[in-house]
Amino acid sequence: MAKPNADAFMAEWTKTHGPLDMPGAMLMKYGPEDYVGATIAVRGTLYFKGSHTPEGREALCKCFDAYKAIANDHLKWLWRDEPPSGPDKYPYAKAPQLREMVKKMDEEDHFGFTYTGGEKPHDASAWMFSTFGRRAWQARMGTWGPDSLIFSVPKEVVEANPTLFQKLFVEFCKLLKAEHGHGGFALNLSAVRGEPNEPTEAVMVSKMAGLDAGTGHLIGGLPGRDVEHHLVTVGWLTAINHAMVEKVGGLSSLRSELPASWFAKYDYGNGIVIQAGPEPEIAPVELDPKPAIYVLPAIALKEVRLMADLSLHYGSKDGEPRLTGLAAKEWLTRFDVPEDELMRYKTKLLNEPKLSKETTLPDSL
Repeated sequence: MAKPNADAFMAEWTKTHGPLDMPGAMLMKYGPEDYVGATIAVRGTLYFKGSHTPEGREALCKCFDAYKAIANDHLKWLWRDEPPSGPDKYPYAKAPQLREMVKKMDEEDHFGFTYTGGEKPHDASAWMFSTFGRRAWQARMGTWGPDSLIFSVPKEVVEANPTLFQKLFVEFCKLLKAEHGHGGFALNLSAVRGEPNEPTEAVMVSKMAGLDAGTGHLIGGLPGRDVEHHLVTVGWLTAINHAMVEKVGGLSSLRSELPASWFAKYDYGNGIVIQAGPEPEIAPVELDPKPAIYVLPAIALKEVRLMADLSLHYGSKDGEPRLTGLAAKEWLTRFDVPEDELMRYKTKLLNEPKLSKETTLPDSL
């Protein structure tokens, strides 16, 4: 059987299920509503520390500089989370520059900025750059989760520029000294109406195993989840710090388990980024829910993955689907296979698309 192609699958999905821009609150009892609640994107999520410091904030500004160079013409809105002064929403064209706003903040101000490209301010968009940075007192307590950065672009941009997303991902890892992170296909929800659109995400990830789920700001945003030291998931791109590399057997072990013809490894200073295949996989459940290109890193990195019970969504209100309890656990372990099947997936990898010079960065380890 030919390998499922993301474009072909999405085109077929659109014919039978409708557009991939989905209406707001589509599966809520009172929905649907007239705004874009969810849309497909290629998204990266990075977890790091220090956004309350001048160095950390400047690193985030540099990340936005790089993102803005690509996305500037597509951004429409800026949302601010708990701003110390000024409104919480700006049209992008009228918004102050990020550094200008940061200069007016002190270390006890929450660092929450979300730039989006939706036509309406509450529309989901494939263009998004969003930060969640802890206040100094929270960071010093050491019991809260890490800071997070989420950024995304439309899949068409990745298709037209086969190394652009990898370059951004690795550059942001370097700037932020990331603890870990992941990137690939995702369903972006409305930045300010996320909760009523979680059921849409719950259904879509049950159909497409390659979609990310949950938001890093929620997952890493509460104490007691130990997200700082554990990967939430693996994806097309997976960042792990040096302590994680050593915990899974070191770089030599990863080279053995994840061969270079399919898996590139990039040094970002505080760790490495693993690229799995030339492009992100959508992994349609009805055709290939466990592509070897994701199964093998999931097994190789199992020792540092988050295996504890973890809710990715808020609780259900009227019986609508949510990624909580067993559903969340099934998503977190969706690429796991029994040990006695591992050799079959190593053989299956031989039929997966290989990397090429056109799809990898030049400085692979």
